[in-house]
Amino acid sequence: MSRNRTPEPLSVAELVHFGPLSSARAFAADHLDRQVSRVALVSELDQIRQCEPHAALVLHGSAALGAWAVESALRLAWERNASCVIAPAEIAVTSSTAQLAERLRVPLFVVEDPATHALELSAAVADTEAARARLTARCAVLFGERSTVRDILGVINSEVPGVTAALVADDGYVIAGRSAAGRPDGGHRVRVPVPGPDGRPWAELVAQLAAWSPSWVETVELILRLARAPLAASVGRSWLAIAHQAASERLLLQTLLRGEDVTDPARDAGWRLDGRHVAVVLRVAERSVQAEDSTTPAVIVAWRETFAHLPLVPVEDGWAAWWTDPEAEPEEVAAQVRDFLNPVRVPLELTAGVGVAGEGVNGLRRSVAEAQLASAVASRIGGGAVELFGELGPRAVLACLPVTEIAAAAQVALENLLGAPDAEVLITALAALLDCAGSTGQAAARLGVHRNTVLGRIERIRARGVDLDSPDQRLALHLACYSLLSSRGWRS
Repeated sequence: MSRNRTPEPLSVAELVHFGPLSSARAFAADHLDRQVSRVALVSELDQIRQCEPHAALVLHGSAALGAWAVESALRLAWERNASCVIAPAEIAVTSSTAQLAERLRVPLFVVEDPATHALELSAAVADTEAARARLTARCAVLFGERSTVRDILGVINSEVPGVTAALVADDGYVIAGRSAAGRPDGGHRVRVPVPGPDGRPWAELVAQLAAWSPSWVETVELILRLARAPLAASVGRSWLAIAHQAASERLLLQTLLRGEDVTDPARDAGWRLDGRHVAVVLRVAERSVQAEDSTTPAVIVAWRETFAHLPLVPVEDGWAAWWTDPEAEPEEVAAQVRDFLNPVRVPLELTAGVGVAGEGVNGLRRSVAEAQLASAVASRIGGGAVELFGELGPRAVLACLPVTEIAAAAQVALENLLGAPDAEVLITALAALLDCAGSTGQAAARLGVHRNTVLGRIERIRARGVDLDSPDQRLALHLACYSLLSSRGWRS
């Protein structure tokens, strides 16, 4: 905290949460945001009329003789804009007294020894930095004793007065803590980035403050920074456990897909091998940031939030899962996966391939292989794409081709065609025509245009030096068109 600025007075809430009033019995406890600039030991009610605003009034002597005196003190405290009233424990606080405190919004505290509390309050109010340092130290100790994200957030929300905290993802999703802190509307906020296990910013620790002052903001920010290391450690432990499990399951799935009998270990892992399976393989879109080993836990955590009952196992170039259900259909599975890919909370553009339904272990092996081929096709389209192997048919074989190298050669061979202002339109039309074995009518239906439009595009293609009549060139043209459409993100 800056030594060049006089720290703001403590609030009643601070005195309750980590100060002399922590053990006091409280009434009207929802109104603790008032600051306390001084402490007044009051033995006569008339003395309250001389008190300055923002004082904590400690009653003793004749000022504390019965509930009527306390109620009179509350009224006078309200008139003088006092911060709170503190009375001795021997006074029985009636329901009418409690209601009066609530109606006047003046906090009332009952303590065993008012004189001792007056001294302790005066010391705390006189040295606010020391009081806030005690709060910071207490939070640091409690952070060290907590092991989960939820418990660490709980320390902030329970110990720091007037603060509502949450761990929030980049897209505003509240990972843990109180959702009110994550809402963008209203209130003063303190934000501190939280690194993930890889050291890069992973989320943001957000605290909403009921009361604002420069000194209090610095205190809250310091507490949030102290929470970052325990939060990162907690996330790291959970991610390490997920990564360890994922590595084991990857070896198990590889063994299963090779045709070896791993029925018992697979069932121990909770996998269902009998019945009807539809496999799915997730893969990162080719034109996005590529996946690293450190992203596997994030993908698995996001998957579990949506499909808690389904395994997600790392495979080459992606992650595999499968639905086991007598009525499972690839189209229905694809629809569910599309919904998952839309709001997925991982810093990756994911795509997916869906295999054909298969029975038993052999059917599962085949469905996974099909899903891998379909996912390769989807990855070249872009984030969120889902391809079904059953709809691709033999075209899935194209997923195995070195598209980047073929596209580079195609750029040279079809330089004149690619130089046309409407190159994308012409390449798309050429690909459709070749897909339809030269039928202009089918190509037009596929492109959603009139047949004459296709004929006009064919003439422009011919004018650019492309020979459509040579059987020897059709396969090369077909591959060239496919590679260009895939590498440039054009849709056929």
